[in-house]
Amino acid sequence: MNKWIVAGLVAALAAAAQAHEGGHDGHGKHATMAGHESTPAGPTPIATGNGGAYYGSPMPKAEALSIADVARAPDAHTAAPQAFKGRITEVCQNQGCWMVLEDGGAYARVFMSGHSFSVPKDARNQAIVYGKLSLKQLDAKEIEHLASEGSKPQQQELQIDATSVWIAGG
Repeated sequence: MNKWIVAGLVAALAAAAQAHEGGHDGHGKHATMAGHESTPAGPTPIATGNGGAYYGSPMPKAEALSIADVARAPDAHTAAPQAFKGRITEVCQNQGCWMVLEDGGAYARVFMSGHSFSVPKDARNQAIVYGKLSLKQLDAKEIEHLASEGSKPQQQELQIDATSVWIAGG
């Protein structure tokens, strides 16, 4: 009898794994962009506090740099993960897997690291993100892809691979 229970469990696990690997996430084009290898879990905060909600991993304590200050000398801020702040102006309308922070006319696109989490698609408040900054040159395919998700990408942009996000008001 135990053999049948074990066999049934193994078959169920194998079927679940096959369904997960073969499933379509509605984000087909994302597989071609770096950092878009998996599907975000949904915009579920991990905690609330300081007048807002936290997404992703717990946020390390760090002084947040404004996007405007960082944009003046981005190379000085690319060596290690840091905290950055600005106002959310755009969010991926497919799954909330990226957002754009603006401050003083400067912009940075924030990707939720490895699609491990997402943020609400209607978020438009102040935010602090913790992650690694880079200066990215987008090709035509990436620009088209981001535009299809409701963005207005530029050919060169600041990008942050974020592990933690705090959004004022939730």
